[in-house]
Amino acid sequence: MTARRSQVRVHIRPMTTRDLKQAVAMEAACFGADAWPQQAFRELLRVFGQGGPTRGGLWVAEDSGSGEVLGYAGIEVSALWGEADIINIAVAAQHRRRGVGRALLEWIIRRCRRSGIELLWLRVRASNRSAQRFYRNMGFDQRGKFTGYYRDPDEAAVLMATDLAERQAE
Repeated sequence: MTARRSQVRVHIRPMTTRDLKQAVAMEAACFGADAWPQQAFRELLRVFGQGGPTRGGLWVAEDSGSGEVLGYAGIEVSALWGEADIINIAVAAQHRRRGVGRALLEWIIRRCRRSGIELLWLRVRASNRSAQRFYRNMGFDQRGKFTGYYRDPDEAAVLMATDLAERQAE
């Protein structure tokens, strides 16, 4: 029997340039060859800052007590409106299975609902069964696959989505 890690008290706030060093290190640890470079984060912060919440955003989850960055997530809102894409979500390895990913995803879902977004998409490695199970438990279902989406190793992405309008009615 494995000991369950204790939950942490998570505070979610907008990502700033001060968070980039930690976010980039976490990105590299989580995604290896598919990791975004620091410039990608900088550019997204700039674009989202100019476009406001209607364009998207990046947020960090930090420990309420220590201020340590535990994870981060971002969304991009479709130019056609009504849909958004979770462009990235990551939790530091030592903080996984402690409620951080759930807190980030719940934050995104609430934010999307308040903005009138009805459909939320994400992509996950086909081999990442635990992430797929987590997303299914959070109300997402598989909608398709993108062959060769990831590299190192070359792998398909499973496309998942949740209909927030339906979930609101439940």
